[in-house]
Amino acid sequence: MNTRIAGGVVLSVVVLVGIGGAASAATMAADIEGTCPCDTRADGEAWTSHAAYVACVVSEGRQRRRDGAMRPREMRAAIRMAKHATCGDLALTMCCIYRNDNDDVGRCRTMSPEACDALDDRLSDGDGEADDIGSGSCTGNPCAF
Repeated sequence: MNTRIAGGVVLSVVVLVGIGGAASAATMAADIEGTCPCDTRADGEAWTSHAAYVACVVSEGRQRRRDGAMRPREMRAAIRMAKHATCGDLALTMCCIYRNDNDDVGRCRTMSPEACDALDDRLSDGDGEADDIGSGSCTGNPCAF
């Protein structure tokens, strides 16, 4: 299976959009990712559920908003992204779907890894492909080069 990954994709993608305040967008993204990483909790333990991951993002967003480091619109965007992420749900992955080899931008869909592999098998008969790129969110399309 080919891997067409434009970079790591998790909560940091949405946090980079429209950040205000003194901290740089990159610093904010790193801070949120440090508190609520997608693959495991900050203590290295597995998320107990997708809801636990979303609760972490909500808590962190509210704290940043109270601290004046995040505007309400940015907090809502981060929470929306977390809700549409695969984080905390081991049964789901992000799958980038490309119509042909010339596609620089694919469509990102969350599905089971098995479904992504089956889709890749079907698409490989033509020019397309589907790549399982792991956990994260399809918000801020990670399937673009």
